[in-house]
Amino acid sequence: MTTVLLASFLGSLWTVAAVLDAPPSSFLLAWFGIVLALIDLRHHRLPDALTLPLGAALLLLQSHRLGEAALGAAVFGGAHLAVRRFRPALMGGGDVKLAFGLGAPLGLPLLLPAAILSSAVTLVLATLKRSRRVPHGPGLLAATWALTTL
Repeated sequence: MTTVLLASFLGSLWTVAAVLDAPPSSFLLAWFGIVLALIDLRHHRLPDALTLPLGAALLLLQSHRLGEAALGAAVFGGAHLAVRRFRPALMGGGDVKLAFGLGAPLGLPLLLPAAILSSAVTLVLATLKRSRRVPHGPGLLAATWALTTL
């Protein structure tokens, strides 16, 4: 059942991205995002074997604006690293690594909206699960996909 839902959701995201003529990063984010979000929701972990290749691929896809992409990655990842450093209970290391990669397609203008939207998604998840301990990765992935696609 989970596989069917996963495939349906992926198909929906790909269809939206295709209809909107979204950049290649949207398709990559849809594929990795669903898998990573599912893993994070079930196990509260974001495996390096997926987050690091995703970050590298997102940066490479921005080769036409590499300086801006690297700056976005550094600022977005750095902000999450600061939260992790000063309040480790609020954010896991996988979220920080993921944020570095997701900052590349966002660029500077979309970093603040991404932070706000990802926090809102995480709060909705916390409300739905009736828990204060929810992963932030799905929020980061959903916000980045939405902002780079729509």
